[in-house]
Amino acid sequence: MGTLLRLQPGHADVVLVVVDPSAKSIEVARRAADIASRRARVIVVANKLRDETDLDVIREAMEGYELVRVPDDEAIANADRDGTAPIDVAPDAPGVRALVALAGRLEPAHSA
Repeated sequence: MGTLLRLQPGHADVVLVVVDPSAKSIEVARRAADIASRRARVIVVANKLRDETDLDVIREAMEGYELVRVPDDEAIANADRDGTAPIDVAPDAPGVRALVALAGRLEPAHSA
């Protein structure tokens, strides 16, 4: 939270708040999103989603924020254990595709 509290308005375009469906994570994410929303656009990354119930819990707690879904993905866990980048070893895994799509949304538009 300290970094968010020091963040000055205009110093970031977007703040990603990553949350998993645990009670502790949701509570911290709510506080972080509240602080960040006074300084920048907030995108909530609902991470490690196992099913629609997980998503519903996060959606209800983080109402009003833009939400990106990242499913719980064994390919990401395996890559992490092996010390490899998931995008290099499993680029078509659902979690990797979700993160690539998020990155594409964050990439600034370049004019030709």
